[in-house]
Amino acid sequence: MSTVLPQNEKYLRDAFGSALSDGACVLDADREVGYVRLEYGTRRGPDSAYWDGWFTVTRTRRDHPLRGKVMTGHLVQLIGGTA
Repeated sequence: MSTVLPQNEKYLRDAFGSALSDGACVLDADREVGYVRLEYGTRRGPDSAYWDGWFTVTRTRRDHPLRGKVMTGHLVQLIGGTA
């Protein structure tokens, strides 16, 4: 698993302060169930100094991040972890 930069940890919280991780099950801004997809190893992931907190929510944990809806932590509610 990739490391989250300390300055980016603040972005990995949902609307109620629960910790988010790649693959976490959430209720998104459209009130639909989806899964957090973080893009480690790119400028769009929490291991990048350029990341500003946006990630995608996909219908399944295996969907490619670019196929999801763009969200931030304050737009989602954690339902379950990454089991």
